[in-house]
Amino acid sequence: MAPLVPIFPTDDLQSRVQIIHRGFKEKRRKGEPIDLHKCELMEMVQYSCNPPEEGILPPGVVMCKPIVRLFRRCAGGLTVETTSWEKMNANNEASSNKLDTRKEKKS
Repeated sequence: MAPLVPIFPTDDLQSRVQIIHRGFKEKRRKGEPIDLHKCELMEMVQYSCNPPEEGILPPGVVMCKPIVRLFRRCAGGLTVETTSWEKMNANNEASSNKLDTRKEKKS
């Protein structure tokens, strides 16, 4: 059976990668804190080939949809899935850019 995986909010990811889980114990990683923004961004595409919701397809036809997953690979081999974290950061950057644009127009 696979080990239990803790569930946490996306915005906690940056602090969660600083901790190592061994059994039921947690301890801080040695060395400098990990900055996910500095780690290499990688992409993997998986395909979900579930039965279609639209109805039954002709025999031999399979409908698959791509699912893009994003990862950050850091020094020391740490690899973390960051799909929802990347989306959250993109939304935050877009929001701050809109605010900056509005401030410039008012000046």
